[in-house]
Amino acid sequence: MDPSVSALISLIKKHNLPEISELYTRSNSSENIAQLKFMYQSAQQSPEVYSFYQDLCTKVSASKAMPIGVIAGINDPARFTFFTPALKQNNGFSQANEQGNTALHILFSNPHNSVPPFNYIRSLLLFESNEGLIHALKQRNNQQLTAIECYFAYNTHFDNLPAHELSALLALIEAQAQLLPQQETVLAAICKKLKASEHVHQLSEDNHRILLLASTYKVSVSAVCDLLK
Repeated sequence: MDPSVSALISLIKKHNLPEISELYTRSNSSENIAQLKFMYQSAQQSPEVYSFYQDLCTKVSASKAMPIGVIAGINDPARFTFFTPALKQNNGFSQANEQGNTALHILFSNPHNSVPPFNYIRSLLLFESNEGLIHALKQRNNQQLTAIECYFAYNTHFDNLPAHELSALLALIEAQAQLLPQQETVLAAICKKLKASEHVHQLSEDNHRILLLASTYKVSVSAVCDLLK
């Protein structure tokens, strides 16, 4: 076990929250990654301790920005939910890795997430003050793609979305459209990525991905289909 994690466990047993924050602040990036990983894994073991470890993670993240290595690992709904309060600290939603990807880029593009948590993210925007999350929605990575555009381009689960998730994604697209101009050049780049997928044949004219692309970039369904040929 990492010595910094052993030290963390010792301080948790003593309920010494000030020293936990001090330990986290003086630890290096690799040690912070190990400490946050321990908090997440411990939280998953029992509902009774989930809030404790989530609050602890949030507290230490307020004193020091989250390591990029952790941002890159927030790639599924369970991790995103746990780390959401911590991401609100120190502009965590806007932190990006070397490819310019934020936690939203990584979460939306992960092909293991057949349905990213669009409804959960929409709820955060509706019911909480979340300027950082709004900024992250319009943030482009090194390929000049937003998180939603990364979902279009890289998430290869082409089954139609559940109604509540489709509705939430449409609301997020509308919110993004109010922040950024939609570019047909980006649509072409997205379709080029999709053409590389071995499952692209699933994209019929009534598929949600086709309809969403057409709606987002204000073009016809047939125009999208032509770009995928």
